[in-house]
Amino acid sequence: MDMDTSKVLDMQLVQCTEVKNSYAMELEGLKRSLQFLEDAGVTVTDLTTDRHSSVKKFMREIYPSINHWFDAWHIAKGITKKLDASSKKKLCHTISPWIHSISNHVYWCGASSDGNAELVVAKWKSVMNHIVDIHEHPFENFPTCAHDELVEDREWIAEGSRAHVEVKSIVTNRTLLADIGKLSPHVQTSSVESYHKVVCFFAPKFLHFFYHSMNARLILAILHFNENSNRQQAKNKAGKEMWQLSFPKAKKGEPVAKQVKVPCTYAYIDELLDEVMARREAIPSYEVARQDLEAQIAPEYVKDQYDKVDKLTVVATRKSRFTQLGI
Repeated sequence: MDMDTSKVLDMQLVQCTEVKNSYAMELEGLKRSLQFLEDAGVTVTDLTTDRHSSVKKFMREIYPSINHWFDAWHIAKGITKKLDASSKKKLCHTISPWIHSISNHVYWCGASSDGNAELVVAKWKSVMNHIVDIHEHPFENFPTCAHDELVEDREWIAEGSRAHVEVKSIVTNRTLLADIGKLSPHVQTSSVESYHKVVCFFAPKFLHFFYHSMNARLILAILHFNENSNRQQAKNKAGKEMWQLSFPKAKKGEPVAKQVKVPCTYAYIDELLDEVMARREAIPSYEVARQDLEAQIAPEYVKDQYDKVDKLTVVATRKSRFTQLGI
């Protein structure tokens, strides 16, 4: 997806039988997409993803010229979950009032550092001083907090307390410190998450679709998303922008204001119908259409990778774990 335009540029459908396990599917899809864009003459300068370990290694070794950034939302989400779990431990209740602030600090570190990894890390580490009411730090590139003089009375965490030790173990985690310097300074993957919601509408996860059907539904999702990704905020009769309240599960009852968008448009349907008529005129019969479909290479099904077995034989060998002998 091009984050400047919020348009999906490419989609790759990977079946689990094409890779060694489901964990490798995401990396395989990325490889195909980057190759497709390269073949199409598109130059990729920056890529923002989550912290998938295989993707990190692949980008570092195969595409070192591309700036690989990490999405702040995914990092903040992981940190929030860990802090929330720690706050429930004995003598760690003082962590709770700081969870939201530390999560917001993740976004600020990335947005205010312009891609400077050392500055991001320094700002991130400074939170350990801030939560104990110390606002001067031992970093040359970030010696003091950037906020104004604090006037509100906050519940500071006592330095050296169990709560402080718990937060420190999360904030200074070695893997996190290695990754947080690559926080995306400009764009995030929120539009990709919005696209995934559209995919769930056209291809619900609780239903099974064969390869060609799934591919068609994903293409429909892209057409719909690309046409409606930049809808404007709706206005009422008085000309005021419209808002609605949402209560995300992750916020635990805390309301969030969301823009009310203008209704979706469906101009892509007319184009699809024109393509259907053109294809109908080009293909004279169902048999020719079937042959044309079969010519489109699809990965083999799981059952095709093994020898055919007799169903009655399998049924005869079936045993229930709950079968008991009569008494």
